[in-house]
Amino acid sequence: MRKDTTIIKEIVLNKISKGGKCTPNGKAKYSIGNKIVHVRYCSTGYRFNINPNTLSANYEMWICGNENDYYLIPIEIIKKMYHDSDAYIDKNHTEIRVVSVDTFKNQVQYAKGGKKVDISPYFRNILD
Repeated sequence: MRKDTTIIKEIVLNKISKGGKCTPNGKAKYSIGNKIVHVRYCSTGYRFNINPNTLSANYEMWICGNENDYYLIPIEIIKKMYHDSDAYIDKNHTEIRVVSVDTFKNQVQYAKGGKKVDISPYFRNILD
């Protein structure tokens, strides 16, 4: 039986907050203590977009299909990808960048020429 994405997001938010208070804070964002986390879920293919709303958080959380496979990435890493001059730009929305996550290699591909970032340090990360 497949879990509802809302339930999966809640489970992961509970994990990263260590059971602490988690409050909705705008579109796809949550406040946990003094940190804001932007949450994205993808069931297959693990393609995520980075948009201006993403950049207003402290962390980006990518959930890849289930509550056990997620990355909690500091926004500085996300901003580097977003501002790269070779970043993949969404065809319909020029303010959105598109990335692809390879969970087997813990990498995100984000730009022309196959630029990649190792995101293994952020796998199953929690907030301090």
